[in-house]
Order: sequence, then structure tokens, then C-alpha cells
Amino acid sequence: MTPLFCEEWKVEAIAPFRALDKLARRGVTVFDVQKISPTCLKFRAKSKESKKIFAIFRGSCYTVTKCGSVRLKRLAGALARRPGIVAGVLLFCALGFASNFFVLDIRVEGSGARYEERAVQILRENGLYAFAPFGEDKAAKAGAELLGLPGIVFAEVQKSGCVVTVTLEESEETPVPVRESDLKASAGGEVESITVLRGTALVKAGDTVAEGQTLVGGFFETPEGERKDTFAVARASILHTYAGEFTSGEESEEALARAVSSANMIAGGEPLDYTYTVREENGKFIYAVTVRVRIVCSVNM
Repeated sequence: MTPLFCEEWKVEAIAPFRALDKLARRGVTVFDVQKISPTCLKFRAKSKESKKIFAIFRGSCYTVTKCGSVRLKRLAGALARRPGIVAGVLLFCALGFASNFFVLDIRVEGSGARYEERAVQILRENGLYAFAPFGEDKAAKAGAELLGLPGIVFAEVQKSGCVVTVTLEESEETPVPVRESDLKASAGGEVESITVLRGTALVKAGDTVAEGQTLVGGFFETPEGERKDTFAVARASILHTYAGEFTSGEESEEALARAVSSANMIAGGEPLDYTYTVREENGKFIYAVTVRVRIVCSVNM
């Protein structure tokens, strides 16, 4: 179920669905994913995840845009028509604020949780510790200091009830000086095209390759036949085929469209064409769908 307070996002990239895997690995849950085009999709996420999402994609190859609040305006309009509810909510918030003014516990989470001891120390130095009053200015100062920890790209100090939660996330991006030496196939299929600016091509257009196979090696040979190591700069387009079965309670154009859309989403590339068959089993309709997509992989480009 989509949260009440959420933001709509748009992500653009050659393979935008990989952005969802990136978010999932960092603990961000997304809702209502929509494929707008082969290189663009929309999704929704909790409003409190906004800073974290920007931090996760900072410096990456994904173009991420926050489109705005989805349900907050709807809620505001509903409350405006019910002033009694607004008064009750305000009273509840006032009571909650009064009862939860002090800090009773501190928790550290995220990929940077190994800094827990140092994080607790930084909070204490800024006046945040058990039975101390909480302050947004204290949290902001502590968050700024936490960003100075080695490898930390996102730091947030939030209070919920009497518990202060510190979220620390470390960078998982490859450092600039470190380069991948080879271009490997991100999916199996037929090589449609390959462009090599540096390195040695090990396959050609029309070849069939497996996922993980090296397409361009990070080396070259001198005129004397001597092999020299380098790093590959290359891009390849692979025609990938995916086949799957999807169950529906009815046989219709809409059911077929859902099955094809699901297959394309799993395949994860630019949709090209599809074939299908449908059969009935135990009152259900089984759509066997085969899709062909274009997947572009690159290295150091």
C-alpha cells in the first residue's frame, strides 16, 4: 500500500530498473513503479527518504528528479473540510510533543553502522544523550560532524518518540582512480553491435554470448606482438531474450498487456518485440510470453 506521505520520482538511465535494485540494497522501499519509456521510469517513495535517495544517486550515472508530493495535498484538502479533525490532530501533536521532549535511547543504523561508538560520542558532544532534551539545532550540528567520518556520504539524525535514530550510509561508488579493466556482458544473448575505443574486442556482432562473458579485454598487442595491459573503454548492445509464464483470471487484451509488461520489466532492457501463447488450466489462463529486448552495457564510458 502506498504511504500517505510520499514523493513521486523520475529516474532516467540506459537501464533504469537497475536503479530500483540500487535503492533496495540501501533499504529504500519504492511503490507504484511505472515504465514511462525504455530509459525512464517513475516510482514513489516515502517523503522521509528524499535526502537518502539523493545521496544514493549522487555522482552516479542515473538522472533522478523529484516530481513532488503525491498524497499530502489530498490530505490537506480533506482536513480543510473538517476543522474538528484538525483541532484534534493539533491537540494530539501538542500532547505528544510534551511527552516526548527528552531523549531516552539512541540507535545507529545504515551501512555505516560500524561507526556506532563514534556516532554516539559525537551526539553526546553536541548535547544529545539519554535523558537530555532534544533540539533540532543539536541534531543539525551532529549530522554535519557525522558527514566528516571516512566514506560517509549521508548522515541524518532524527527523533521519533523518545528515540533518536542516526542513519549513516557509506559510498558504494567505485573511486575515480579505480577502473574496471574489461567489458563484460550484463546479460546473455546476441551481440548487436560493439564499439571499442580502447582495449581488444573478443567478440563481434552476431556472436552469441553468456551473461558475465568478457566482450572487450583490457589489453592490446603491440606491432611486435607484445601484450600490454590497459583498461577497456567500450560499449556493446546485446539482444537478450526472456521467456516466462504469467497467470491471469481472464483472457483479454488487458491480461496480455500485463503479462508482456511484466516480462519486459524482468528482462530489464529496451523492449523490441514479443510472442506469446495462452492456455487454460483449472479455470486460470496461463500466458507464456517471450520478449526480446536490447541491453546496452559499457565500461569507462
